[in-house]
Amino acid sequence: MKPPVLTLLLLSTLTASAQRPLIGIFESTSSGRGDNQGQPGVRVLFHQSGREWRSYNATCQDEACLQTVVHVYPSVTTWTLIRRGKPVAKVAATTPAAYHFYSEIGVQAITNPAAVLNLETRPTPDRPDPPHTILATTLPTLTDPDNWQPASPFPLDVTHVQQAFHKLYPHPKNCTQTTSNSPSNYHDSTITDQQIAPGSSYVSNKNWRILEVTLNGYLCDGPPDDAWVDHWFAISPMGEVHHLGRLMHLAGAADFAHEGHSELLFQVQAGNESGYKLFYDSFTHQALATVTYH
Repeated sequence: MKPPVLTLLLLSTLTASAQRPLIGIFESTSSGRGDNQGQPGVRVLFHQSGREWRSYNATCQDEACLQTVVHVYPSVTTWTLIRRGKPVAKVAATTPAAYHFYSEIGVQAITNPAAVLNLETRPTPDRPDPPHTILATTLPTLTDPDNWQPASPFPLDVTHVQQAFHKLYPHPKNCTQTTSNSPSNYHDSTITDQQIAPGSSYVSNKNWRILEVTLNGYLCDGPPDDAWVDHWFAISPMGEVHHLGRLMHLAGAADFAHEGHSELLFQVQAGNESGYKLFYDSFTHQALATVTYH
C-alpha cells in the first residue's frame, strides 16, 4: 500500500499531465471595452485536442449571447507571457461574468494590470491596431526548437512564389489610371514578376521558409481586391510552395505543447474578420480563431 503522501503526489502529477496546454496572446487594451482603449488582457485562442489544435469557435450574433458565451472559456487561467522566447511575466487572468462587445469574446482580464502596462505598444491615432507579438502559454516556458529566424529570401524562392502568385491571381482587377472604381475603368489586368515584391522572410533549421509578398501597382482609389494586399507563402525543404493567407503578421513561433517542434502563430488583420491563425505539423494543419468587431 502506497503512503498517503506518495498517493497525493501521484494524483497531482497525473492531474497536471492530463491538463492540455492552451495558447493565448497578450493584448494591451482588449479587456473591458470595444475601442482598443481597455485594460490589458489575454485572448484565449487554442486548446489541444489529441494531436490537433482547436479554437473555441465562439461567436455571437446578438447581445444575449454575450452573456452566455463566457462559459465556453476557462474561468481563471495562469499565463506565462513570452516575448522573443523569454518569459516576461506570469499573470492570472479571469473570464468576465459577461462580455459587452463582440471583439471581447475570448479575452480574459489580467488581475494585476499594472504589472504589464508597459509590455506592449499601446494604440495611437496614427497606429490604432499595433500587432501583437507577446505569446501566452499555460506552460512554464516556451522554446522554438525549429529556430525560426529572419533571413533574406532565397532568389529561387522568390521566383517560385511569384509563379504561385500568378496562378492564384492571374488577372487581378485594376484601373487604367487613378480614378474611382467605375465599370469603365475597372478591368482585368496583367501583372509582371517585378510587381510581386518580397517583404518579410524567415527560415527554420528544418529548411522551411516563409515569405511575405505584396503586389504593387494598384491604380484605383477604392478598396483593392484580395490580390493587392500582403500575402504569405511557405516553401518546403523540397521547394514546394503553399499559400498561407493574406493580411497577416507573424506573432511568433514556439513549441506550444512541448512536443519537439514549433508551431507558427499569425495575427490576421482583415477588418471585421480578423483573428489568429496557427500552422503546425509542417504546415499540413492549421487552426483559426476569429475576432469579430461588429
